[in-house]
Amino acid sequence: MSDELSIELAGEPVRLHAERALFWPRAATLIVADLHLGKADHFRRAGIALPRGGTSLDLERLDALIARSAATRLLVLGDLVHGALADAPWRAAWAAWRQRQASLRVELVAGNHDRRLRRDASARDALALHLHQDCLAEAPFVFAHEMRDVTAGAAGYVLSGHLHPVVRLPGLPRLPAFRFGRSGGVLPAFTAFAGGLAIEPQAGERVFVCAPGALVEVPGPAD
Repeated sequence: MSDELSIELAGEPVRLHAERALFWPRAATLIVADLHLGKADHFRRAGIALPRGGTSLDLERLDALIARSAATRLLVLGDLVHGALADAPWRAAWAAWRQRQASLRVELVAGNHDRRLRRDASARDALALHLHQDCLAEAPFVFAHEMRDVTAGAAGYVLSGHLHPVVRLPGLPRLPAFRFGRSGGVLPAFTAFAGGLAIEPQAGERVFVCAPGALVEVPGPAD
């Protein structure tokens, strides 16, 4: 089994990675959803004991994917952050990562956890990213955080996040998954620290489970 797989979406070649990312070769763009930077910090402030270092590990995973794909652009489908921006411990890790990836263009399609970034241009500048307030249309795709965020007149195959789809394989815990239907698809949450919505493949869908070091396509009821 391979940890990456080439497929076509809306006639466009893309590459899926078991590390929960999609690479669009024609646009040299690595696409991920739901980083939730600072989520563990948020829970620790609420008195829930969690290990540190999750943000750094997620950013190291991004480094490896960017090097492997030679992407020149990172597109995040919402929920880049989770919780406070000011004086957040994850900010130092992000700043160091942006120094390592200074030539990389980082774009964010705003999600429900990105409200502060929607309002505050200085906060966006501090993170060295460009924000799209609503969906982003780049044929043949429309990028959004949620399907409902797609605005009138934006036509194309919708790629989104937000739902954190997961699938349980026999003998394994629930694992993140890509879910692609006829008119749109949902990416798994990129962060390793996320819950998920359990799904079952439906007729006409393709579902790919991100197992350790491998992508596994789960057959649907019509297969």
